[in-house]
Amino acid sequence: MIALVGLCLLSLLSGCGSTRTVYVPAPAAPLSAELTADTPVPVVPDPLTWGASLYLNVRLLSALKKCNVDKAGIRRAELKRASLVAGNKNHIDK
Repeated sequence: MIALVGLCLLSLLSGCGSTRTVYVPAPAAPLSAELTADTPVPVVPDPLTWGASLYLNVRLLSALKKCNVDKAGIRRAELKRASLVAGNKNHIDK
């Protein structure tokens, strides 16, 4: 009886050795349009009288410019990723 149980357990253990792991690439989620939209630049008033507000406006405009440059980089990366995905699909179909 013990030999029969041992044979059943041995067959269960040998069945685990033949499994194969297959990795499937997950599709990348596209960036939202909110992340890639340009940030609007505020209009600086024409009669600007306070020097401190001028300095503040220059800093804010610089930050907005940097933000737009970053978003342009995100758009370029998204286009590059999309073209690579499309290129890989065409390669598989051939």
